[in-house]
Amino acid sequence: MAKQYLLEVGLEEIPARFLLNLSQQLKERVENFLSEERIAFEAVNAYSTPRRLAVIVDGLSDRQSDLNERVKGPSLKVAKDDQGEWSKAAQGFARGQKASTDDLIIDGEYVYLDKHIEGLATKEVLTKIVDVVSQMTFPVAMHWSNVATPYIRPIHWIVSLLENEIVPFTFVGVDASNVTKGHRFLGNDATIIHPNEYVKQLKEQFVLVDFEERQAIIRKQIETIAEEHNWNVPINEDLLEEVTSIVEWPNAFYGEFEEEYLDVPESVLITAMRDHQRYFYALAKDTEKLLPVFISVRNGNADHIENVIKGNRKVLKARLEDALFFYREDLSHELSYYLDKLATVKEHVKIGSFSEKQARVEQGIKLVAKQLVPAQLETSDVAIAERAAQLYKFDLLTQTVGEFDELQGQMGQIYAEYYGESAEVAKAIGTQYLPVTSGGTLPDTKAGALLALVDKLDTLANYFNIKLIPTGSNDPHALRRKALGIVEIILDQAWDFDLLDILDAIVLQEESSEWSDLKEKLGNFIQARVQQHLEIDSIDHDIIQAVSNVEHLNVYYIVKSAHELQQFKQAQSSEYRAMVEAITRVVNLGAKVSKVEAIDLTILETESEKALVEKIEGLTSGSPKEVIQQLLDLVEVINAYFENNMVNADDEAIKRNRQATMKLLTIFVTEMVDPRELISKFD
Repeated sequence: MAKQYLLEVGLEEIPARFLLNLSQQLKERVENFLSEERIAFEAVNAYSTPRRLAVIVDGLSDRQSDLNERVKGPSLKVAKDDQGEWSKAAQGFARGQKASTDDLIIDGEYVYLDKHIEGLATKEVLTKIVDVVSQMTFPVAMHWSNVATPYIRPIHWIVSLLENEIVPFTFVGVDASNVTKGHRFLGNDATIIHPNEYVKQLKEQFVLVDFEERQAIIRKQIETIAEEHNWNVPINEDLLEEVTSIVEWPNAFYGEFEEEYLDVPESVLITAMRDHQRYFYALAKDTEKLLPVFISVRNGNADHIENVIKGNRKVLKARLEDALFFYREDLSHELSYYLDKLATVKEHVKIGSFSEKQARVEQGIKLVAKQLVPAQLETSDVAIAERAAQLYKFDLLTQTVGEFDELQGQMGQIYAEYYGESAEVAKAIGTQYLPVTSGGTLPDTKAGALLALVDKLDTLANYFNIKLIPTGSNDPHALRRKALGIVEIILDQAWDFDLLDILDAIVLQEESSEWSDLKEKLGNFIQARVQQHLEIDSIDHDIIQAVSNVEHLNVYYIVKSAHELQQFKQAQSSEYRAMVEAITRVVNLGAKVSKVEAIDLTILETESEKALVEKIEGLTSGSPKEVIQQLLDLVEVINAYFENNMVNADDEAIKRNRQATMKLLTIFVTEMVDPRELISKFD
């Protein structure tokens, strides 16, 4: 008969940011344990609160499945003596497997034993589930008391219950039982009758152990408050998840703060409430303006809620008072005050001041603009980006950003407009850090995209130049994220240019004798982020390698090439293969030719040779789709060429001429793709 099993590990409060991942890890470890132990089950359901990680296993079989396995023994040469009798080695093998030599089987060059292992009762096997608990891994762990084993937080109780029977084991001095604990202040200990009563019994002790149920209740409570007051309360999903992870018995409430604090920019108030206090904020439904109210969630019931509101108001008031003071203090200075101070603050001791960084970025914008104007960028956008670059780091020296560092850039936008800069310049400053995550929001103006791009390029180039290069998982300056941001900005704007062309000019040239080598490393570093992007787009690995193995770093062209090749491969597989095979023959020969020479038309011998040279002379650079079509048109000509001509001819002049032909065509092909990475992928 199918059974239920409950495992609960009770701890001191787990940090909110780790709870869901640890809950999922426990679930997966239990699933793997049961599978490895040959115990059938229907489902493993995870439960979690700040003080507990739990799973309930449904449909658990009574016993392990039996195991039939063939155990390999010694080689036949060793297993038999000269008289053909079983040797001591064979006898020892049989004895070690609790069998006799009569059970030995000869199969080929070795002897074996067929063993039948009868499954144990599930309860007996589950005593080993202590290994699941002990092998959990944590981003941080702690020691406590005299316990030698570190854990995420001290363990206070463990429940291990199969149907209504305790499955005994001991971990860190805690014996598994059927007794759990309720809410820290509202509940009591509870003896779990059966796993299917677990959720209900904990609810009686003021614990909502189901994370999704708890989250849904919090959402509903907040929505009810909003409806009752005709407010619009944006529910930030990350904040909702965090709040759900810190309460066991949620009770949402609201409080008010003084309207004078609304003089502070909304982004500051929202950050103070949401990020620093874990409060939700409210907007007026008709105007969408921020209201002087906050919504929070108590871990408890509604008793004495007025005292809770009063305490929260006091804490928030102190933080908003600071914010108002910092804001007013910031505005008491002129913009020139901050710009002058930028010259005294170093981005890094080996790189220089933020004032110098602004100058480099302004110059970098001009360099990028030369490649993009007028076809891909308006001069007006460049002018906006250049003006923004002259001052875009000034907000780092404001007191508001000193207190709320997550608002850097945003405060720059607000203050820039206050100081009389255009809305376009201010917007570019406000989006300089975007995207902050992979796939995140990107700058929504061309000037902003240009500033954000060059800012990240400057950081990468100069950190590489002083050899602060990420290694392994160590990336304290978030250079990988910045490189991926460069890729995403270029693709979003469809900017068609080679990054390598501007890296030399952007980098600080002092003490950069090794820049050539570092430039190559930086190019490879950005190229790796391009490959990461293509992997997310489900491009075949060989195509990713083929488009990456080129001499340029035109991100847009590389990504476009990968997508066009992938589409061509899927839509016209036979034509794709024919093209790849033909151009690979060319590149295999052309790559070995070191010198680029002009083709001598006077010594072309065959019609097929003349036809290929004529085609080469007609090739034009273009989009990847256009290049693929030109290469496709070359397939028959290339094949005819190789059928009728030997590249390495006996005549030296003809040989060099044909090598020149291969070299010129190779240069054209490898501007888009290295087909040698593709040819090995055919069956």
